[in-house]
Amino acid sequence: MDKAMWASRRRLLNSAARVLGLFVLAGALPGHEARAQLDAWDAAFANRDFRSALRALGGEGAAADGQVQLDGPDMAENGAVVPFTVTTALPGVSLIALLVEHNPGPLAAVFALPPGTEAFISTRLKMAESSTVHALVRAEGGLFLARRPVRVIQGGCAG
Repeated sequence: MDKAMWASRRRLLNSAARVLGLFVLAGALPGHEARAQLDAWDAAFANRDFRSALRALGGEGAAADGQVQLDGPDMAENGAVVPFTVTTALPGVSLIALLVEHNPGPLAAVFALPPGTEAFISTRLKMAESSTVHALVRAEGGLFLARRPVRVIQGGCAG
């Protein structure tokens, strides 16, 4: 992994730690649970295999479900900036993660949602090549998954 990628990963984990720290201070999340969450995210980001990253997030048994909507393009001309939106009406959503199956680092983004937050995220991902994008949602009823194949014309991660 090059220095720029490590720096970017450190910034992301630092931001995640700050958000989880706010949850701890607000009493919404006990400190030991916040540490366990950060460790799981670190393991998921470190994995270079899609199945391992999904497993590190606890999403291996997630059900593919029509209740999670993953919107994005069918074809992306530039893999460096591919827009995605994830929405769901599932109750008690606490986590939304986006994984790109064929990226060098499959876990592209993780969002921790505080209680009472609308389950909606919108972001742009880098995609190295054409791949299936997966949205993993943790809600009161369990883990749910939505998938979307995206054809990339020009890669974003390696070129």
